[in-house]
Amino acid sequence: MSPTLEPTAEQRRHRELGDFLRRRRSRLEPTAVGLPARSRRRTPGLRREDVAERAGVSVAWYTSLEQGRPVRPSRRVVESLAAALMLSDVDRDYLFTLTEHPAPAAPRDPSAEAALLQRLVEAIDAPAYCTDTLTDVVAYNARAAEVFGDYDRWPEQRRNLMRLLFEQPEFARTLVDRDEYAARVVSSFRGRSDAHLINHDAIELVDRLRATSDRFRELWESQEVRRTASDTLRIKRSGGSQTLTLINLQDVTGTGTRVNVYLPTS
Repeated sequence: MSPTLEPTAEQRRHRELGDFLRRRRSRLEPTAVGLPARSRRRTPGLRREDVAERAGVSVAWYTSLEQGRPVRPSRRVVESLAAALMLSDVDRDYLFTLTEHPAPAAPRDPSAEAALLQRLVEAIDAPAYCTDTLTDVVAYNARAAEVFGDYDRWPEQRRNLMRLLFEQPEFARTLVDRDEYAARVVSSFRGRSDAHLINHDAIELVDRLRATSDRFRELWESQEVRRTASDTLRIKRSGGSQTLTLINLQDVTGTGTRVNVYLPTS
């Protein structure tokens, strides 16, 4: 007997897609989509014909999807299928994953995100703060204020790491090498995303600092790029200094938010 061939990843994906569509169809009662209840139905849920009509595709084409055939629906069709089957947000995103399309962006609640991030940093017994893609400080704890300064001293629109470092000399004065830290922030900002090329606010921020700070302009024009999950920072203490180790978590809320935690080095 010849050996049984293992299905390819593509075949498994199509099979999973077919099973997923079939099971979600079986869960949806006709009355939930405005169709009359049917008597003597042998199988629960909608018929393939119902889903195809609601999604605006042919029955034969939809049947091929459920049968796991190598069909690649467009993004528009995937959206129509998700609506036709009244999928939850989680199921809709999974359908997009199975069809190899990026899922639609989930609706954001910036105020709820900021409140959650503030609770997170307050629960950490070490200097911790959160920044967005522009390096705006969106949350911080009291230990971070001891190291860098009380961010609330500055208006919210100026509570930005790069603006504070290059426009406020009193910010982060506890650092042994403030200039090195500033250089890291600039190169990390450039390395984290292409916001400085496409985001109006980021472009405006860079242009402003290039015009007002010779040191920022020098760092920016060097085009240094940096991306790291860990780092060290030395801060001044009475009688000496202390080294802190940075641990950061990227894209915590899915919008480029970064959590920075500085743990004391033993």
